[in-house]
Amino acid sequence: MLLSMEQFRVFQPEKPTYALFGWPLGHTMSPELHAQLFAASGQDADYIGVAVPPEDLPEAFELAKRRLGGINCTIPHKKAVIPLLDEVDTAARNLHSVNTVAFRDGKAVGYNTDILGFAESLTRDGIRLRGKKVLLLGYGGAASVMAYHCVTQGAYLTITGRNLDKAESLRQQLCAAVPGAHIAVYNRRHIPRDIQIVLNSTPVGMYPRENAAPLHYLPHKAEYVFDAIYNPPITATMRLANPKKARVRDGLFMLVMQAAYAQTVWSGVRFEPQACETILRRTYGKMAVKRLHEKHGKRNIVLCGFMGSGKTTIGRKLARLTGLEFIDADQYLEAREGKKIPDIFAEQGEAYFRDRECAYIRELSQREGIVLSLGGGAVLRPENVKAVRETGLLIHLDTPYYRILKNLSYSNTRPLLAGPDKQAETRRLYNARKAVYHHAADISVRSPKISEVLEKVVKSI
Repeated sequence: MLLSMEQFRVFQPEKPTYALFGWPLGHTMSPELHAQLFAASGQDADYIGVAVPPEDLPEAFELAKRRLGGINCTIPHKKAVIPLLDEVDTAARNLHSVNTVAFRDGKAVGYNTDILGFAESLTRDGIRLRGKKVLLLGYGGAASVMAYHCVTQGAYLTITGRNLDKAESLRQQLCAAVPGAHIAVYNRRHIPRDIQIVLNSTPVGMYPRENAAPLHYLPHKAEYVFDAIYNPPITATMRLANPKKARVRDGLFMLVMQAAYAQTVWSGVRFEPQACETILRRTYGKMAVKRLHEKHGKRNIVLCGFMGSGKTTIGRKLARLTGLEFIDADQYLEAREGKKIPDIFAEQGEAYFRDRECAYIRELSQREGIVLSLGGGAVLRPENVKAVRETGLLIHLDTPYYRILKNLSYSNTRPLLAGPDKQAETRRLYNARKAVYHHAADISVRSPKISEVLEKVVKSI
């Protein structure tokens, strides 16, 4: 639930309730994220978003103090809220930034859980900062969080950005908070070449300007890239990394973990790692649906690929992750025709089957909110491609051939592979169709592992 300031003035919670204060608030994933965390911990609680203009923050804060269990603050309230607090945690005080407030015994206590979320992201990826040479892009609120963690963990930090005066101000703030910190400020043209870790705290590369990056290239020794942006999940900065040498991480896990730590602050509840991993996957699924609508202007996800490429398996998993309905086009056809596909081929021939397939695909394309798995030969007809792409994002599962062979070895229901030399016919059809799939699809995803394919499909959207 998102409320205006006028609505918040009359809001009366019916159960323990927490809120996000920001301006402008726009679309936020926090209510959905906290709802999942409440469910995972068995809490019967609500979370709302409130668009609080800067001039109304004191009033909104007093209302929250009387009615809510706690609040999160986002731009532009993370610093402005500090004078309203009774106590401030050490890290939040050093950062001059509070993103979580707990109301206890009539007092308001401020914390910064962003730094805990960032630290958890690095831990998840096995990144140790001590002695590492780290490049920080930016000098705002998110930058101060990353920088503070880096210097307290013994990293050698370089800060860069468009405004070197602001970068220098951040350096001085950090040096005052962490005596002995190793921090330098450089122009982007003179970044040290031996940087090992790159951190992007800027909004450059965020949807809708996804092709922008704060740098044109990364230092060649970069072994890890963290981007606080999570929309898109694969940013332009991350794409600059050499996939053979560097690992990358977007900001969604940081978002999940800072929310989890906020709930720990409010109620003392702690979350098992597996619960956070499950919530992370579901949040990626929600983000994929959001991007499907907003970026691609589509309402369905459609999977194509050679027989045995895993379309049905991936489709079912993808539907569960996104909350969309799964439909297998071949199974839908069989149900409508009252016959199995091999029987249709045997009794009425391939031409009849393709005509019926075309009719049902056209019908299914008019649905909304589905994951549709196409038959292996569906995209051979341009009218099918045209129909599904009108409403759906068409994704090609470019499964390696050896994996397809293994999958098909378990199946005896493929009428096009009924000849004496099944392997030779599989290779012939695969070679004939591969280019067709690539040409028809909006996106191609390749991996031999089902778990990797699912993750790549979700992030490719």
